[in-house]
Formats: sequence, structure tokens, C-alpha cells
Amino acid sequence: MKKVIARIIMLFALQPLVLAIYAQEEKPIPVFTADSLASGNYKDVLTSFFQLAFDNLVGPEKDFKFTTNPYAIMMRANPQLAVDTSYLRYTALRNLNFGFSIRLDTSFKFNGFTTGINYAIINKRDHTVYRQFLDLLKMRTNEYRRMNRAIGRRISQLVATDSVLAEKMQQQWEELGKRNSQLSFATISDEVRTELLKIATDSGLTDLQTVIGSRANINVFDKTDEQYRQARDLFKNRLLWTLGVADTTYNDQFFFSNIAITTQVLKGFTNPSSANGLELDIKATYNFVDDTARSGRDLKRSLLNAEAGINYVRRSKRTDLSLFELKFNASYQRIFSGAYIEERKEAFTLNGTMRLRIFDDIWVPLKFQYDPKNGNVFGLLSIKANFTALKNVIAPKRS
Repeated sequence: MKKVIARIIMLFALQPLVLAIYAQEEKPIPVFTADSLASGNYKDVLTSFFQLAFDNLVGPEKDFKFTTNPYAIMMRANPQLAVDTSYLRYTALRNLNFGFSIRLDTSFKFNGFTTGINYAIINKRDHTVYRQFLDLLKMRTNEYRRMNRAIGRRISQLVATDSVLAEKMQQQWEELGKRNSQLSFATISDEVRTELLKIATDSGLTDLQTVIGSRANINVFDKTDEQYRQARDLFKNRLLWTLGVADTTYNDQFFFSNIAITTQVLKGFTNPSSANGLELDIKATYNFVDDTARSGRDLKRSLLNAEAGINYVRRSKRTDLSLFELKFNASYQRIFSGAYIEERKEAFTLNGTMRLRIFDDIWVPLKFQYDPKNGNVFGLLSIKANFTALKNVIAPKRS
């Protein structure tokens, strides 16, 4: 118990340091996708690309797990699939996770093999393909598309009468749409501003008219990016519901020692634009386990484990990436058949999982469990690495 408490204190002490490092790093802000915005807890439920996990490193039964999905494998073999059309076409494959793990004992000897599949029945957090997100984004950027067309018509007219102004307008409008551009509505030339204001007024583009007229120190990219983030934030609390099946074998023969059917639901419920988020996490698992009290090998022991809790997510204000998470949940276990002598048929425990993001892809989760009846505390230390298939992740195009 002292070791568990020491690990908890250590991770709490490291959390401010990690947040400070991320705040000071001069790294480019990444493109936002469902994968980059996903919490560590979310990636444990549904992996977007690849996950390599080392669970229970200091416990008696260690697990080395690998999880992926068919689309990630396909894209790894053929990088040309890393386009938005393929991303949309293979949505069903991206919602299917499959994985395997090797179990080891305290001496790191083979102690069984586990395989499993998991499918997202409802995945409304995948805003990169969700139709409503694209429609909302299209609506919010409609003024800028209309402005582009109107400017093109005006430049065509100016070419014959004032080619210098036409070229200047085209150059400055293109520069206003670039990432990290030094040009803003406050620094464009007066003649270009006059033309842009007239175009916005004549076209009835009130938002653009206000932004251009206010001489704000922002550009077109900044404004559309702000609208993109606002639309994206609406999807960070959306529902995720998965259903999965996993089996575990013995260490000597590949007979099943356990079959588990699991369903899990995640749903955020706090302000999605805040750096501090909360999500509801509900999980239920029904196990068919070998009854060791009987001779031979069978799956006549059955039990249900239900969990419900809250996961706290602390995000970087600059990158919106999850840096630190703390989940508390209550667990109820009920043995329906195969209870051993003097074994409780019902058990209630309080659990927690602390996740600390060490690097962009590396998480260190610490799980702890408290049994109120016996007063026992257990701690499980793990390391999880979440990898993307390519260096540049996919995001929807912004007009």
C-alpha cells in the first residue's frame, strides 16, 4: 500500500512539470483531428491508429498488448489512402479495433494469450467525417467562400482599368489566408481595404464587413480557424458507444480460460472549449471463466462487472491536447455461477486511474483499487504508446 501511495504522490508531483514543459515548447500547433483531440481514456476505448501497451508492469500478471484497426494497417501499407475520400469511405473499418496481448507471470514467462475485437456502434466524436460537423463548418465559413468569388469578379474588372490595384488586391487577399501570415486586416493597404469593404457591403457579408472595418489584428486564416475550432468544440462531448469480445487462453494449450463481452459508453458534459473537461464513463463486462473448482477445463463460472465514473481531462490551452487525466469510478461485481467456498458473490470497490502524458505519444497510467470491506488497496502501473499511421494526420479541408 505504501508503494501505491508513493507512486500516486510522484505522478501528482510530476503533473505541473509536464504542463509547464508543454506550455513553454515552441512547437507548431498541430492540425486538430479526432485522434489528436482524443483523451487517453478515449484511446483506451477506441484506438484511432496503433496502440502498444505494457500493463501491470510490477504486478504478478503482466500484459503486453497491441491494438489497431484495419484502416490503419491499410494506410500503413499504402500511404495514398491518407486522403479525405478514403477516410470517409473506410469509416466502418476505422470503427473496428482488433488486438492481441501476451500475458507473462512474475518471472516474465508466457502465461497465456489474449485476442479481441471492439466496434464503435455509435461514434459521434469523429468530427472529421461526421456529416453534421461538415455542414456546420460549411455554414460558418460560407461568407468567406462568397467573398472569394466576389473578389475574383472584382479583380477581373480591375485588370482592364487598374492592373496595379488588381495585383495588389490579389496578393494581399491570398496572404491574409495563409497560416502564420504577418499581414492582417490592420496592416493591409488603404486602397485594398476600401475595395474589400465595398465588396463585403455590396454582397451583404456583415461579419466580414465588421472585421475589415474594425482594422482588427487578425487575418482570414485566423478568423476561419476560430470558426473551425468553435465548430470542432461542439463535438468533443459527443457520445461514443462500443461493444467488444475478448478471449484468453491457457499457457500450455490454446483452450479458452476466459471469454469477456464488454460494452462501454463515453459522454462528455462540460464546456468543451475549457481546458478542464469531464466525461462520463460507463462500462459493463460479462465474463465466462474456467471454474477451477471443477475437474477439467470449462467456462461454467460466470460473473458481471459494472463500472461507472467520471474522467477529468486537463488540456493544454495552446494545443488542446490532453496532458493529464484522473478518473474515479465505482465498480460492482456479481458472481452468477461458480462461486468458490467463502467467496463473496457480490463485491463493491472504488477505483481510480491517473494518466500522465510524458511525450506526444507516450502515456503512463496508474490504476488503483480500494476495497471498502477489506480495506485493501491495489496499484497497477502501465505504459501506453499511441501512434498515428503517418506524420501528418488527416483533417477536413477548410474553405
